[in-house]
Amino acid sequence: MTLYYEGSDGSRIDLMGNAIFAQDPENLTKNKWEYSTISGVNGLGRVKRFYKDTQDATLTLGIMADSKEEFNDIMYNLHRTFDRDIRRMRPGKLWWNDWCREVFAVETSQDDFEELFESVDKEVTFVSVYPYWVKRITYQYTNAANASGGLDYGHNYPFDYGLEEVVEVVKNDCIDAANFELKFYGPAENPSVTIGDHVYAVLDSLDAGEYITVNSLTKKIYKYDSYGNTENVFHLRDRDSYIFEKIPEGITTIARSKDHMLDITIFDERGEPEWI
Repeated sequence: MTLYYEGSDGSRIDLMGNAIFAQDPENLTKNKWEYSTISGVNGLGRVKRFYKDTQDATLTLGIMADSKEEFNDIMYNLHRTFDRDIRRMRPGKLWWNDWCREVFAVETSQDDFEELFESVDKEVTFVSVYPYWVKRITYQYTNAANASGGLDYGHNYPFDYGLEEVVEVVKNDCIDAANFELKFYGPAENPSVTIGDHVYAVLDSLDAGEYITVNSLTKKIYKYDSYGNTENVFHLRDRDSYIFEKIPEGITTIARSKDHMLDITIFDERGEPEWI
């Protein structure tokens, strides 16, 4: 398995490498649902709702360096990376294979320091405000306005079509309806897509090299130009249809203008990652 910490600046610390080794990674898989109850008839209660609250997990990192200089560099890098994310109020990410969870390293302590062997056990407590492990699955839909011939789906769907009658789909294998990110590419006028019977649209113009992202998890809509500039275009969403409606479970047909290119990224959110 791979296990590493990605700082908010994109830096990466391998937690299963030669000098740093996570001794108890299973601690990170703790999964807990909170719940609230209400009283019922004759004193019998019932569950009103289940929800996720902030969760923490402690990981023990065995650190063993080949020299004093390497040991000091490792310890400083861990401290600097964790504290920088805290001070900037920007979470880092714990990556478990293809799954990630946003976290802050809120507490560290050391035990069993051996100066002669340049080694120590470092305990790190991570707090997650949104305690889900997330894997991103992206489906790309390219410009098919001038295409001809047939289409053979690569996802084991029980149908093939000629392009003149093509039916495009998105597949959600998650436990339930899923959060997502839409990415509309230019050139396009009022880019939109219909997933099932629900319309997702932004009332704006996109030139070649520009794109718009719609993120249902963060509830944000941004436009990016070819120079790297970013613009908040939340106010340009189509107000006749809720643009952050989750994508239903299963295989769902989509409809779009065939000359509008877009990506649909499904966020597979789980209480614990896939182990292997």
